[in-house]
Amino acid sequence: MPSTRIDSPEPRPGIAAGHDARPRALALIALYKLVKAVACTMLAAAAFDLVRPEVAAWFGGWLESLTWPTRHGFSMRAIDWLLGLGPHQFRLFGSAALVYAALYAVQGVGLWFGKRWAEYLVVAETSLLLPFEIWELLRRFSLFKLVVLVVNVAVIIYLIHLLRRRAPAEIR
Repeated sequence: MPSTRIDSPEPRPGIAAGHDARPRALALIALYKLVKAVACTMLAAAAFDLVRPEVAAWFGGWLESLTWPTRHGFSMRAIDWLLGLGPHQFRLFGSAALVYAALYAVQGVGLWFGKRWAEYLVVAETSLLLPFEIWELLRRFSLFKLVVLVVNVAVIIYLIHLLRRRAPAEIR
């Protein structure tokens, strides 16, 4: 009788010996989610640090000393908006960034270990954000926004394909 242990040296059905059970694209999506988790954690730490008035004052002075933003109206508006935020807004921003960091970390780890629930979670979360991405792209077009939208649609299509392809084998 074949062993069903996870650490069994025998290959699983349908997987050649010496090959990873996780598709490479799934590993890339997992790494992408984990990088986003780290980035959101860093943003949260920065936001919570900006609650302190002395840090906010230093940061505002540093932003105003940069020469590149002065050539772009959008950059100046963004700096003015950022400097106008108070401690409460920075706490809210930091909290939201931590929630997203946790979500992306759970998705990334789940995908890395080939968990089907993680695939469903990524499809649901990414699909829910598509209308906002489309709206933002139509409101103010940029090549970066278009690339993000295309990548997210590709991730959704790939994961749905993966979920549907594996469904019949798991039902048997």
